Amino acid sequence: MPVFLQPTHFTKSDHWKLQRKELILGTGVSNFLGDLGGLNKSGTHYLPVDIDWNTTRPVGGFGFRYRFLPWFATKTTIQYAVLKGDDVWTNEPFRRNRNLSFRTHLFEVSQQIEWIFYSNERFGARHKIYGLKGMNNKNTVAYLITGISGFGFIPQAPIEGGWINLRPLHTEGQGLKGGGQEYKKIGFGIPMGIGYKVGIDALWRISFELTYTQTFTDYLDDVSGVYFDNALIEASYGSTSAYFADPSSGAFPTWTAAGESRGDPLHKDGYLFLNIAFVRNITYKGNGRIKWDYKRRYRL
Repeated sequence: MPVFLQPTHFTKSDHWKLQRKELILGTGVSNFLGDLGGLNKSGTHYLPVDIDWNTTRPVGGFGFRYRFLPWFATKTTIQYAVLKGDDVWTNEPFRRNRNLSFRTHLFEVSQQIEWIFYSNERFGARHKIYGLKGMNNKNTVAYLITGISGFGFIPQAPIEGGWINLRPLHTEGQGLKGGGQEYKKIGFGIPMGIGYKVGIDALWRISFELTYTQTFTDYLDDVSGVYFDNALIEASYGSTSAYFADPSSGAFPTWTAAGESRGDPLHKDGYLFLNIAFVRNITYKGNGRIKWDYKRRYRL
């Protein structure tokens, strides 16, 4: 007696409803785009061409995605990253002489919207029958990303035996007359990026995402404005503050004199994330397997 198998396809008009809810667990790498580090020239703001690969550091987190229309989804993520920059890896004279170095612990919560511009999602036959050509499983989407991110950050500098928090050191004369303003410990940014998800089976996918976040703060690296009078910093805050305000060798004292540029306050900081994540479809209930109605799908 012949057996005919009727496959179920994700390509029908409501296929996206089978992918509404997903849990995300991922890891990856981060890179900083700001005043510190960079290539052997003045910083190229907003562009990844200024990436210093020596400063690549880890990022990881988890999230939840809800697909509310066939071509749109919203995603909430919580991530922890380390950002890094160091003037020692550039040969640009001013930045090399400046000799600043930092790392920042970044704790980010992001709410994103995804526009799915490519979708190929379908189930092939449940069982393979020898000699019968059937449709293969397909479960891939590509999408663009934007949204808003909020984050807390802790910039630090290397010190013998460990790291020291930079914000309390007032390295640009914060709190002193004529000094810079005290910056906040939290900030906001606009993430922009692209993602691609490929299916392992009906319940699991692997996603690859590249996002750049343009922030509204210039102090992820504790550097923004001009040098302050280092003698006044030492008199008010101590020798440690004075050192981290200007750790240059002193070979070019006019380059780091009070009022000279220490950073670029006209351009805010940004960072890149490249993430790989396991994505679990939780739309299905019960035992987590797709429920097949054999009476409807098989004819004997």
